[in-house]
Amino acid sequence: MKSVFLLCFCFAISGCSSLTGLFFYPQQVWIQTPANVGLAYEDIELHAADGTRLHAWWLPAEHAGEWVMLYLHGNAENISSHFRNVDWLPAEGVSVLALDYRGFGASQGQARLPDVFMDIEAALLWLHQHYPEKRLAILGQSIGAALTVPFVAQAQSQYRIDAVVLDAPLASYQQVARHGLSHSVVGWLLWPGTWLLPTRWDPIEHIHQLHLPVLMMHSPHDQVIPYEQGRKMYARLTVTGCWLESRGPHIASLYVPELREALLMFLRDQSCASKPAPE
Repeated sequence: MKSVFLLCFCFAISGCSSLTGLFFYPQQVWIQTPANVGLAYEDIELHAADGTRLHAWWLPAEHAGEWVMLYLHGNAENISSHFRNVDWLPAEGVSVLALDYRGFGASQGQARLPDVFMDIEAALLWLHQHYPEKRLAILGQSIGAALTVPFVAQAQSQYRIDAVVLDAPLASYQQVARHGLSHSVVGWLLWPGTWLLPTRWDPIEHIHQLHLPVLMMHSPHDQVIPYEQGRKMYARLTVTGCWLESRGPHIASLYVPELREALLMFLRDQSCASKPAPE
């Protein structure tokens, strides 16, 4: 994640309160909308349990399919710069609700943990209210994957989540901060401050509680979230998961045609493409 230096500088001068908010890099201005790429969409207003007003885009399937998907985007900016990861799914019969976390895009509030979990809950409630007959998957990328794991670990039965897709998941917030700081002398000086970051919501501590089909992908060339963190996450699964070797930079997996097809195969029958799982 970018600006880890800023993250550590901020908690060095401000103390330990609300440190999780420093992991989020929201932008309110939209770069584009689905209309710019000829895609039908609808603006959706949601309300979290604490009253925070949230915004999402509904991308309806172009033909009837059995799946709806909640898309939890990566860090920085907002759904306007991330939705191209999923804009191909409606043509494949998969409807998508692309959520902006609080503080991102047109969503109110400030992103921090655990408040953001209420945003995910609001999106799932909307999907169940409007499409109760559909099967439900969550696709999380980067920090979206990190949010997905602890939420689903606690809520998979309550919200009838049928499958999870994780692209470039981080295992530990502290480890990601240290990775980002390791590239400069100043970063090494701030390294001790990473121990102040909370570990309660680290995905590695929750991944073993997922009892549903899981597809995980990560690129060995990812310079933001180290590939080894994805491998560690996959190794902690207690269910038979699917692993895909991605390629290219951070969260570029779904621009690769073969990986798109593998995701669709996973949704169809929870089967895996013929890719080796990490040891």
